[in-house]
Amino acid sequence: MVTIANDPILVVNLILCVIILILGILCTKRSGEKLPLYIGISFGLFAVSHGMTLIDLKDILVIPLIITRSCAYLLVLCALLLYLKKTLIAQEAQEAWIDYYNEDIKPVNSPKKE
Repeated sequence: MVTIANDPILVVNLILCVIILILGILCTKRSGEKLPLYIGISFGLFAVSHGMTLIDLKDILVIPLIITRSCAYLLVLCALLLYLKKTLIAQEAQEAWIDYYNEDIKPVNSPKKE
């Protein structure tokens, strides 16, 4: 028989993780961006971990829970690194265009006023 642990902190964590998972999916559908989906999936993995702990399977599933939580953390890490790479590339491209247009606007050998 499955027993459910009486831990309000785990219940709150589980509920919040599921909410973040749903929001991540909705944000991705609306924006087309992958970052919210990756973060949502990560919190979905945390929700699985909290759920297994709540139904008192943490002692039986120690290694799978460690792997699940590690995958969740790694997914958040990868998502943030991809976001950082994307924003840095966009920033560099913007700066290159600004430099290009600034060079294009400069007058060539403008006459000096006396």
